[in-house]
Amino acid sequence: MIFVKLDESNIEKYIEYLEHALAVEPEQMHVDKIDKEGLRERIKDSFFRKTTSVLAMENAKVLGRIEYHFYGCMQDGYHMAYIDWVYVLPEYRHRGIAQSLFKEMEKECRENGIDQYYLIRATNANADKFYHSFTEVELSEAPILRKDLK
Repeated sequence: MIFVKLDESNIEKYIEYLEHALAVEPEQMHVDKIDKEGLRERIKDSFFRKTTSVLAMENAKVLGRIEYHFYGCMQDGYHMAYIDWVYVLPEYRHRGIAQSLFKEMEKECRENGIDQYYLIRATNANADKFYHSFTEVELSEAPILRKDLK
């Protein structure tokens, strides 16, 4: 297995992965269809280059991904990372792929002086088991305010 960053050279493999994920677990994807053209445009858009997606690949196939971005907190000077998405295709779970994706992300966080990362975690049984296996973390039930602007 190799880990590569999502870019124009592997966007088509990424799209195949998303289509497969949507077919097998539509309830986990939060979309009704994959916006292929939108993805092809966003991969070139400088705004989205601030977001990193690390793909776990084997035999030229994407098995899973972790997506995150860095930002800073002005008040305390903290360098933060927010994990937008973690997903491994069901048929490849329980092989250490998600843990390896986290290790890849943490390595980049350390290289960039990130003090802390966080995510809003899923709470289904598989996700709960996964996140409760982490050591040296804080798991909380944080209230969230969310407002759609479009």
